[in-house]
Amino acid sequence: MANPLAYAARQPLAMTVAGCAILFGLLVSFWLLPIGLLAYAAMVFLLARDPNLQLISQQAPRQSRPRLSSPTFRTQIDAVERTQQEIRRSVAQAEGPIGRLLLPIGEQTRELVEEAYAISEKGQIIESYLARIDLNSIQQRIEAVDQQVGVTNDPYTMQQLQETRAALVEKQQNARDLMTYIGRIQAQLQNIAANLDNVLAETVRLRTADAVSANSMTNQVAQRLSDLKIDMDSFQRVLDTALATTQP
Repeated sequence: MANPLAYAARQPLAMTVAGCAILFGLLVSFWLLPIGLLAYAAMVFLLARDPNLQLISQQAPRQSRPRLSSPTFRTQIDAVERTQQEIRRSVAQAEGPIGRLLLPIGEQTRELVEEAYAISEKGQIIESYLARIDLNSIQQRIEAVDQQVGVTNDPYTMQQLQETRAALVEKQQNARDLMTYIGRIQAQLQNIAANLDNVLAETVRLRTADAVSANSMTNQVAQRLSDLKIDMDSFQRVLDTALATTQP
């Protein structure tokens, strides 16, 4: 997360002013150097106060997002991302104290989008695995093994058949568990989308509020987003454990 002043100091326009100050100070007249540097400092200060630039500077570097080819999850993540971009624009349009109050909300919603991408990637992996699994075929194989067990007297053959059946039943149960987690991931994405829709409406409303009211309402929105992030982190841990256990 960059300091707004440091970020503003590296902007092309500010760097151009600084370069011109040094160039004219050295080639034309030395007294132009301090004047140019003062102009550079003033520009950096003004840029650093721009809410839009503050929002950009305070965002952590974007993580490399996974490529989602699944239509199921691509559709949901697109909806989440579109709403987050609208929130970002709404926050950037806020001015003065209200703009500064809304800056953390923009960052919180960005983090939720990253979480949404993470669980969508897991959902896509599960979906791809389940596409290769035929539960009816597994059930038929279990029934066939049961028939063999019913007519087998040899202890060794019986043991092998029982182990085969146990492996098939485990595979069947794993697939059913993964289907359950697909549903949970989709529900979590819908929850994120619904919350971001509410946050978008809140940011629009907050831009018309007075500073005192906005401060209280912004804290409430930030707390709801924080609670959702905690819930998402917990779900991620549960999902990771489940995937490790089912071993698709």
